[in-house]
Amino acid sequence: MIIERMLLVVTLLACFQTRAQEVEFGNVSKEELMETSYAQDSDASAAVTFRKQETYLLSSNGILRLITEVHERIKIYNKDGFEYATEKVNLFKAGSDKEEVRKIKASTYNLEDDKVVEYSLEKDQIFDTAMSFNYDQVKFTMPHVKEGSVIEFTYSISSPFVWNIDEFRFQRDIPVKHLMAELRTPKGFNFRQTQKGFLILNSKKTTKQDHRLGMEVVITSYDLKNIPAMKAENYVDNIDNYRSGAMFELVSIDIPGTPYRSYAQTWQDVAKTIGSSSDYKNDLDKTRSFKEELKTVLGGKTDQLQIAKDLFKYVKDQTEWNGLDGKSFQNGIKKTLKEKKGNAADINLLLVAMMRDAGIRANPVILSTKDNSMPFFPTVDRLNFVIAHAFIDGKDYYMDATEEFSDINLLPVRDYNWGGLLVDNHNKVWKHITAIKPRKANNIYALDISLDSEGYAEGNFKSRLSDHSAYRFRENFKNRDLDEYLNEMEQRYLGIEISDYEAGNTDTYEGMVTEKFVYETENGADVIGDKLYVHPLAFLRMDENPFKLEKREYPIDFGFPFRDRYMVNIKLPQGYVVESMPENVLVHLPNELGSYKYVVKKNAAGIQLSVTFDLNSAIISATNYSELKEYYNQIIIKGSEQVVLARASNEHNQSTAGSR
Repeated sequence: MIIERMLLVVTLLACFQTRAQEVEFGNVSKEELMETSYAQDSDASAAVTFRKQETYLLSSNGILRLITEVHERIKIYNKDGFEYATEKVNLFKAGSDKEEVRKIKASTYNLEDDKVVEYSLEKDQIFDTAMSFNYDQVKFTMPHVKEGSVIEFTYSISSPFVWNIDEFRFQRDIPVKHLMAELRTPKGFNFRQTQKGFLILNSKKTTKQDHRLGMEVVITSYDLKNIPAMKAENYVDNIDNYRSGAMFELVSIDIPGTPYRSYAQTWQDVAKTIGSSSDYKNDLDKTRSFKEELKTVLGGKTDQLQIAKDLFKYVKDQTEWNGLDGKSFQNGIKKTLKEKKGNAADINLLLVAMMRDAGIRANPVILSTKDNSMPFFPTVDRLNFVIAHAFIDGKDYYMDATEEFSDINLLPVRDYNWGGLLVDNHNKVWKHITAIKPRKANNIYALDISLDSEGYAEGNFKSRLSDHSAYRFRENFKNRDLDEYLNEMEQRYLGIEISDYEAGNTDTYEGMVTEKFVYETENGADVIGDKLYVHPLAFLRMDENPFKLEKREYPIDFGFPFRDRYMVNIKLPQGYVVESMPENVLVHLPNELGSYKYVVKKNAAGIQLSVTFDLNSAIISATNYSELKEYYNQIIIKGSEQVVLARASNEHNQSTAGSR
């Protein structure tokens, strides 16, 4: 139902709404407060009943600013909607220039003793924080919120980045009853409008004289109603990439009497722009700060790949990431080495500088991480991170030294988003590269099971994880209380009891992770009469399909491709024989995206099962969603099938005894 609602066409009214139809701040009725649910989505915990956004240029004392005014009203239906009582305003900054939020006004309205009571937000309830190297955040939580409340706020954002217009984001996690948005740009300043998401958005363009600017402006306006909620699903890289909205890019200035100017950029233009900054043009080659460190670390080594590995390890060991993104220095090389801490650029550009000084062809690669969303058109501002690249003996090596468990060509999953921009000033190479992709993780799970006639099972489990599977395990295992960790594992593995647990190679970023334990369970088989019914995959079977919707409109992102191989040996209880087994099966996804192979057979000791689950691509298109969903259905069905064991007849027992 959610996707069906999302596919509804959001239409522009034939005539733009007049101001009489807008919502006046503070004019909240009893009827609004008494409303208990949203008519178009009864599951909604809250709804935006009205939002108005106006973005325009304002000139004051010869200084031009981009102003965005916001007015929003939200109805809270139940406790799950309380999270929408917190508003977060992200403010971009670059160098000494930064955006500012002004004129915050906010109130909560409740119905008390049949009267509308207003609670205003106080100034000490507004908080400023540094969210990342390029973003600050202003946050406030509405006071006295309860089920049935209506909250309302207005504020204004003033930006010095006058041609960098933020995305007009129309779709939210909750439905929107009515949204009005307007962008005013000077006539002759031509902006390319890019729509995103899966709703059809119609905009209206008009022109009028703007007396504050002293020139004509083009007004791009939207008037939208009943926008469905955007619901997150499993395996989504960044849901914001798929929200319906509009983006604007300045492509040219065409004003009579002045030369025509084009601002349309390519990714090569963006890479050159970044490369011409002082950080990349000058500071990267200032090596005096670490000359002595290099002598100690390298000790006369000449193999370039080994040198890169040693320097990568050195930077990881000697510096700590402060959690802030950034494609430009926050501290710089010298201060980062001294304080042993810095943002992403401090750490990874330090690594680039060290490799260069050691004679390696090393350069920065600028990218947009998954949590920063996808850059839809060439722009400097939409890129937020930098990693290191080395070209050695004809091969590419990518490194991100900010994370403890990353390795060479094993980046944090957040870095695999869109490729990146290679900035090689020395060789005059500036280009978009798409070859930054995660390699396939190969994992093995081995299980030896002994059954008795009462359905009790005991056995040994072993696993071996590689690449990003090992990376993920290390992150999850680090600093965990072992008892708590094992309790969670026992619950996840259908209530088994675990003992003699060991995990190997978890404290380093190199090589495979191993895991082993002894287990027992009273539910190793279902006992019905004189027969035992056994799930051959035991507690390793999948019992729920992560894909539940009938249709999906955006890609499925697994993070990295993988091959999971399961090997199970089951020793039968004395006096039992195999009566029936599941059939072997091989299931394929289209276009060689993946396969599932299930092979079970009898042997002298009992039953042997081999399962191979291949997923060959980290990202699967939404066009293959139905096949992927059915693929998982087949895996679940196969995992639910059972081996049937029956008591052997006397004749069979005598035959068996005779054969011995």
